[in-house]
Amino acid sequence: MLTTFKKTLRESPIRSLYLGLANSYRQFKRLFIYPSTAQVGVLDYDVYWDTKLDTSIGELSPWRRKRAQVFTDLVNDGDRVLDLGVGDGALLMYMLERKKIEAFGLDVSPKAVDFCKAHGLNVVLADINKPISDFLSGQYDYIICSEIIEHLPDPEGLLNSLRPFARKGIIVSIPNTGYYQHRLRLLFGRFPLQWVVTPGEHLRFWTLTDFRWWASQLNFTITREVAYEGTRGLKDAWPSLFAAAFVYVLQNNRAS
Repeated sequence: MLTTFKKTLRESPIRSLYLGLANSYRQFKRLFIYPSTAQVGVLDYDVYWDTKLDTSIGELSPWRRKRAQVFTDLVNDGDRVLDLGVGDGALLMYMLERKKIEAFGLDVSPKAVDFCKAHGLNVVLADINKPISDFLSGQYDYIICSEIIEHLPDPEGLLNSLRPFARKGIIVSIPNTGYYQHRLRLLFGRFPLQWVVTPGEHLRFWTLTDFRWWASQLNFTITREVAYEGTRGLKDAWPSLFAAAFVYVLQNNRAS
């Protein structure tokens, strides 16, 4: 009955009001709860992809779609683009539908790689915790690290190893730990909720100020900075507090 009532509201004249209130309620709950999908322990990514196969593999959520549009706007026709941690390939498929790029991908999951290949994508099995040069062929205009570096124990090593392979830049997207909801969650005694399955997903954390400092320490210049998700009307005016996530374009500033 509740499901039917919600569907009725979504299709009613007050749809916008209902969706706005529903989203506000979900955001409020996130200050105090843990995900219903939570599993404490080591995550088996093949099991993760098995679950996705039955639900939404190859589809972009609204959040991922916003991010994909930012990536697409940053590249040009003819660019050679590599997506590290390509997953189900939904990002590359989105970009290929809108730009005439040469698209490549790497992922650690054999099942994800098989899914991508079955959909015509040029994807190779690779563990980015190992020397990345073993898996790269030539240079790329852009290398995309979409929600990747926060999962790594040594993102500095990865970005440094990518320098000689990225002609125009390295595109990085990460959540903003300084987002006001994360600050409120800390105030109420819980660590920021940036994970979906297990708390061990994220190993590194950055606020906007942290990332700017960190990038400069690595001798990268941030040439673009896009607050693609957050509080409407405020995320661009005060991104450090009201942006939930950023896309950055990093350009090598280190002499070769």
